Amino acid sequence: MTPSILRYEKWTTRQDLTVEPEYRARCVSGEERYCTATSGKHLSADEVDDWMRDHMRQTGHRHFRRSFDDFAELLPTDQLQPARVARVTV
Repeated sequence: MTPSILRYEKWTTRQDLTVEPEYRARCVSGEERYCTATSGKHLSADEVDDWMRDHMRQTGHRHFRRSFDDFAELLPTDQLQPARVARVTV
């Protein structure tokens, strides 16, 4: 049997700042069934909050499930450098 050398690297997970995160909300109000109205994808939490307020004004519904999706990258910990990405906001 040939001896082998195993090298373990430490990896760090971080948000990929080159891709905009996405925000969503879904109405979960209702007695027997959820309303299921959705906000669609937005690039800011404020836009989703505005959608929830508008939906509440129209329907009286006050319960929502919010979600935030981002992109991640794995980098070798010893090669980490501060991210130098300027994210464009609309």
